[in-house]
Amino acid sequence: MRRSTLTVCVAAALLTACGGGSDGLNVPSHTSAEIHGPAARFAALQAMDARVATVFHRLVTANADLCAEPGPNAGWSLHAANQYGEEMRPLVTATGDLQGDLPAVLAVVPGGPAERAGLLPGDVILSVNGAALSVGKTDAVESWDGVARNLSLIDDALADGDPVTLGISRSGAVRTLPLIGDPACPYSVQLDVSDELNARANGTGVFISTALAGFAAGDDELALILAHELAHNILKHRERFDREAPARRVFGNLAVAPSSLAAAERDADRLGLYLMTRAGFDEGVAAPFWRRFGEANWRVRWAQWGHPSAEVRARQLEGVAAEIAASRARGERIDPR
Repeated sequence: MRRSTLTVCVAAALLTACGGGSDGLNVPSHTSAEIHGPAARFAALQAMDARVATVFHRLVTANADLCAEPGPNAGWSLHAANQYGEEMRPLVTATGDLQGDLPAVLAVVPGGPAERAGLLPGDVILSVNGAALSVGKTDAVESWDGVARNLSLIDDALADGDPVTLGISRSGAVRTLPLIGDPACPYSVQLDVSDELNARANGTGVFISTALAGFAAGDDELALILAHELAHNILKHRERFDREAPARRVFGNLAVAPSSLAAAERDADRLGLYLMTRAGFDEGVAAPFWRRFGEANWRVRWAQWGHPSAEVRARQLEGVAAEIAASRARGERIDPR
């Protein structure tokens, strides 16, 4: 199971994939081609990816005891040259270190394992425990397969729980650094470059669009979104739906009974609020967020197939927040079970 935290912009150059600024990336509104160019958009994506990785790391490490099989989280975000298209690749490979399928550090979580190990954004991972990673083709079109194979080698090494020796290249100099992950729920997070206000979980990872991450007014709201999707994974909703409705593989959630979907959403809302509270985020943002989200997005303003309206969710979350507050007032451990 992949535990690395990745930003992926595959199958299109970043400028093309991100669209004209409606993707939630915080690029200043100027007419300068330089500001709207690849460098500015890449910097905005890097900052957003660091924010998502940092919030998610807090969630999965603070709630490791609620996951059946915790695993190590490195507290980083990685990328590789071959995932970018022809417009963006010259920018990310300009230093000469990042090439082909070799993973490089895009961002590190403050205080996390990668930072404690001494890793910095821009470091390119050359080897794991002495085994060289494959560069692959350096002139290939956008591709993810070779990158994924390298990431699997890193994750397999981290999964043992022992310190992993990484061979890295930094500004042309090669060095080795020891890395050991923090115990965490064994799920990855991925920032999808998209102008859709969307987040999802697939049983192994959590995915959030740049538009929705940009819509979150602060880290507490971002934690609310990510915790809800993390809760779906912890509660194994994907596996349950696949058992209940085999046709889901073809028709998606339309094959699942609305009552089952509604129950899963309610359960994920409740557990998600506990997850964010246990990670030190403010659960009080939940109801206001859903009301603001409902005003901004008609798709959640009204009840949809198996999904309650934004207002219903807000009221339900107010009840959960009161439940948490009561436990806190009694001096009890915040525990959803």
